[in-house]
Amino acid sequence: MLTIDTTNICSHLQRKLFEEDGIYHSLWLAMQDDSELTAVVRSRQLHIYRNGKKVLVLAGKSAPKIIREDSICELLQIERIKWMEQRFDKALAAIKDKSADSLKAIKEDVAELSKYYGSELWKLDFAADEAGRFPSGFKRGVLSEDGIWNLLSDYRELQKKKQ
Repeated sequence: MLTIDTTNICSHLQRKLFEEDGIYHSLWLAMQDDSELTAVVRSRQLHIYRNGKKVLVLAGKSAPKIIREDSICELLQIERIKWMEQRFDKALAAIKDKSADSLKAIKEDVAELSKYYGSELWKLDFAADEAGRFPSGFKRGVLSEDGIWNLLSDYRELQKKKQ
């Protein structure tokens, strides 16, 4: 069981790690079961080590920094795509519904998707998908260029009509 002093972790990172719907929560759970991993809080970020060698740095608002290839980094990518895919599906349903309440409920999801789309992380995830690194049947509509572009465009159009 991994034990660290989490009192100095950034509040954004705490939510991402410890809340069940946080983007890094599954990663945190996996870290608990891996005896080769240790972690230290530095500058409000979580620095993760495997056998004493740094592999990953997680921050609250900025993108994770992968130091070296590791299975925990691969899990991070899979979990990030799953997390974004959930937001993507929720937003698609709300846009189809077109009700003001539905659109209001997805405001944060759309903001996350917009930030993700075109980011270096999205480009890495897209390249990994193009290289066939994900298992067949793995849901990844969020990596469709047209799909996410259309979702963001449709959301903006509905917001304009609302005004």
